[in-house]
Amino acid sequence: MDPSAGEVLRIYLAEQSNAFLAQLPRLRQDKPEAAHKLRVACRRTRSVLRTFRPVLDKAWADGLSAQIAALTDVIAPERDIEVVRERLLGALERYGTDDPGVLRAHTLLDRMLGRDYATAHDATLATLAGPSFHALADRIALAPQTVASTEGVLGQPAERVLPPLVRAEFAHVVRRAASVDPQGEDEPWHKLRISAKRARYAAEVCVPVIGIPAEAFAAQLTRLTEELGQQQDAAVAGEVVLRAAQSPRIATSTGFVLGRLLGECRAEIARSRRTFPELWTSATAPSYRAWFAEEVR
Repeated sequence: MDPSAGEVLRIYLAEQSNAFLAQLPRLRQDKPEAAHKLRVACRRTRSVLRTFRPVLDKAWADGLSAQIAALTDVIAPERDIEVVRERLLGALERYGTDDPGVLRAHTLLDRMLGRDYATAHDATLATLAGPSFHALADRIALAPQTVASTEGVLGQPAERVLPPLVRAEFAHVVRRAASVDPQGEDEPWHKLRISAKRARYAAEVCVPVIGIPAEAFAAQLTRLTEELGQQQDAAVAGEVVLRAAQSPRIATSTGFVLGRLLGECRAEIARSRRTFPELWTSATAPSYRAWFAEEVR
């Protein structure tokens, strides 16, 4: 018997629920990657609630999605700061340690990002200790059972119910991709990445029933989102460098080094945007989308 839509969604949400709960003690102990893994589980869960909302209890899905968004708003900066710190300090170390400007820039960024991280981590710990977080953890733990219905649309075959919703999600990606400008602002590119991730997660949900075609499509979207992620990391790092450059009484040699860092960040963004059209065409070829049942243009 073919699995129902509710059963497939239950399995996927159970995986994310388990991943979420497994990271809670590790996050409190400040274990490496804990915040990132918790955030990924939240992102995947929220994405499923959004993409497959038409077949879910909408009030329940919207309420849980809002709670998850509130949590990720708090825990996201911690991981983002870690990524930026590694990128910028690593670049300075490659410059060498003989230049006083490099050393001062390293100290400036290390102290600034260290303060940022401490603030973000304290906010994360405070949130984890609050009653709203415990209520959210309970809801995430119960989410798989909530969608395990055999009635209505959720009781129908997943192979028929889920692909059209993936197609609708990917249509958002197509519209985002058409609107980005290689010379434009960073934010539309970031929104494209978010949209592509949602489509990727939606495809992953369908792997148990669609098999290799859904898995291959998700893999292609992973290629796309990873490249867009490099661009986003460079954009965020550039913003941090600009903030550091606004520090009072900054030495000229330090400003020169920060300018070099900023130039490298913008060069990485330009490189990524130049390669995007070819990557987009390859990753979204019609052969990867045949299982949608209808063409997405």
